[in-house]
Amino acid sequence: MVSEGKYTGGRHFRRVPDVTDKESILSFARMAANAYTEDPSSDGWVEVGAPWNRSLGIGWDSDGVRGQVFVATARSVVVIALKGTTTLLSTNGSDTYENDKINDNLLFSCCCGRVSFAWTTVCDCYTKDTYTCSQTCLERELRSKDKYYEASLRVYHDVAKLYPTSSIWLTGHSLAASLSSLIAQTHGVPAVAFAAPGEKLAASRLHLPTWLHPDSEKHIWHFGNTADPLFMGTCNGPLSVCAIGGYAMESQCHSGLECVYDTVADKDYEMSLTYHKIEKVIEIIDEYDKPAACSRPMSCQDCYLWNFIRD
Repeated sequence: MVSEGKYTGGRHFRRVPDVTDKESILSFARMAANAYTEDPSSDGWVEVGAPWNRSLGIGWDSDGVRGQVFVATARSVVVIALKGTTTLLSTNGSDTYENDKINDNLLFSCCCGRVSFAWTTVCDCYTKDTYTCSQTCLERELRSKDKYYEASLRVYHDVAKLYPTSSIWLTGHSLAASLSSLIAQTHGVPAVAFAAPGEKLAASRLHLPTWLHPDSEKHIWHFGNTADPLFMGTCNGPLSVCAIGGYAMESQCHSGLECVYDTVADKDYEMSLTYHKIEKVIEIIDEYDKPAACSRPMSCQDCYLWNFIRD
């Protein structure tokens, strides 16, 4: 479950997850699944297993960032599990749908969700010149107090105060996977992320301080599979399922390490959003004998058609 790390930044940096252990990865995935559920006694709750116990819920009295906190039996490690995107079709409620969608389109689009003139943008950074966007404006919007990056930072700080001597790790699925990575990069702590859309674009716009702990990206693990179009960065274009649903998922580059199950080659899966669901992610992890090997992503560039200017 735990191994000793080497990098010299962040909080209690020597304690990191063992991502070569299948049961450890399944535990994190179950925590990510439970972040969608408020009540541990409900049918949607998945038992995480030893040594983890639920500590408290996050944000269930609001329509923003939500999740659950899990604590190891000896209280040496605390895991913050953030909730991912809720859609109108979600079985566990859709009251965060609008805010989730705004943050998806802010974090993962090139310019505020400006796909074409027909789209309503989530911020006013488009300059009216073709493929031109204000970088200054984007950076300001991402750090707005009402957006999820800042809200997730507040969650981290609150949990850190509650558990001042514990190592803090993060996990999440989809939108929450990317947020977990961004918070991990900010504070130099580990994150185990599942099916994250590309978050490196947002990290660069936030100017996250990886230079303070240069090896910290080695402790961000992105688990996903090749049949998931959101993880692979292919759910874009005007006729994509994402665009039809009003989501401008234009980024594809990940920070840290990618741990990819090749379900297209191994299992003949065809690309589908079915394989993005956390339930399917858990099923895929369980089907393989061992976790996917993790490696640095291939060279990647987001939004190469766009011109980003400083005001």
